[in-house]
Amino acid sequence: MQDQKDLDRAAELLSWNKRLMSMLGVWPFHSSDLIFSINFGYFSFLMILEYLDLLLCIDNLEEVIMNLTENMAFSQIFVRIITLRLYNNQFGEIITEAMKDFDRTSYKTTEEMKAFITYNSRSKIFVKLLMLFVALTASSYYLTPIIIILGTGSLPQIPISENATQIIYLLPYRFHLFYVVENMRTYVITYALQMPFVFVSGFGQSASDCIMVTLVFHICGQMSVLASRINNIGTNNELCDCRVEVRHVVLMHLRLLRMGTTIRQIFSMTLLVHLLGATSLVCILGYQILTNFAKGERGVLITFLIFQFLVLLILYAHCTVGESLLTESAKVCEAFYDCQWYNMSKSNARMIILCMARSQKPLCLTAGKFTNICLSTLTDVSQCFTRAFAKFLKYKVKYTFFKYKFSK
Repeated sequence: MQDQKDLDRAAELLSWNKRLMSMLGVWPFHSSDLIFSINFGYFSFLMILEYLDLLLCIDNLEEVIMNLTENMAFSQIFVRIITLRLYNNQFGEIITEAMKDFDRTSYKTTEEMKAFITYNSRSKIFVKLLMLFVALTASSYYLTPIIIILGTGSLPQIPISENATQIIYLLPYRFHLFYVVENMRTYVITYALQMPFVFVSGFGQSASDCIMVTLVFHICGQMSVLASRINNIGTNNELCDCRVEVRHVVLMHLRLLRMGTTIRQIFSMTLLVHLLGATSLVCILGYQILTNFAKGERGVLITFLIFQFLVLLILYAHCTVGESLLTESAKVCEAFYDCQWYNMSKSNARMIILCMARSQKPLCLTAGKFTNICLSTLTDVSQCFTRAFAKFLKYKVKYTFFKYKFSK
């Protein structure tokens, strides 16, 4: 009875994902075309304005950097939202399969259930952290102009002549506007109209990442159970008939391979875009942090620090779940080798040998078809950041020097 209660508490994780995905209208069992169309249409329209601003300021390096800081993050969220919609049916199939594993009768021993719940607990920790820092980043970025105004006590101004100044109406995002904000009423309305973007972008970011972490760790937990069952296949020194156990293990292995392959296909493009975007964002945000630290702008500095931490946290989450999937796949492969298949009947041994051959190709998450996502990927991004940031600063120094030289 207590074991089933533990599994019921573990199943709460799927309820969290249901709430997140329902906000976008993409929960597979209760999808809403209307909610999705409103969210996606609003997000797409503002993304067009973001790219338009980039084109208009392409000749100004500082403006381009500020735009790319947002643009690259929002482009990743755009791909995530599209992925949630395009693969809605596949998500439904995998979640349906996953829900079967929250029944006590699915586990033969308490140790198997504990191995599964351990991975479920890790999922909950990652999901909580992701939701927390997505909320902090989205809200702090939106409130940055207000923080600046509160810090200075008034709206920033720039001199336009010896006796006149112009008020700068700071907005949270760099969306191109087809009108001029020149009074407080227009400023407040424009600021308020951009508020829904905080929620759409936040739910788009967290819903995709949380469902991926949940499903991958779920498969990792089930593969841990599978490895335990393979090791416990009853054999003697002489030929033995364990047909039922072997058949059950083979079917479970095929089920997990099918689920894992589907997840890899779903998130392949998302992970590729995220890997490229995260590598660039880490460099750009590093530059922004150093620049604002030199200027002494603490409010903006804190926002960029939270943003940087979120980028690294999501990258770490992806790499960790990818590493766990590789590790558990390797354990299943070792379990097939270590079981006493040579003492089994020919038909059972043949099935085990086929599983050995298939387990040579482990389950993994991939960025497109280029590379596996694992902890070594995080190291590669860190090294890339170090090299790229050094080159970027070198280019920045040269750009400043030539700009000063030609201005004279």
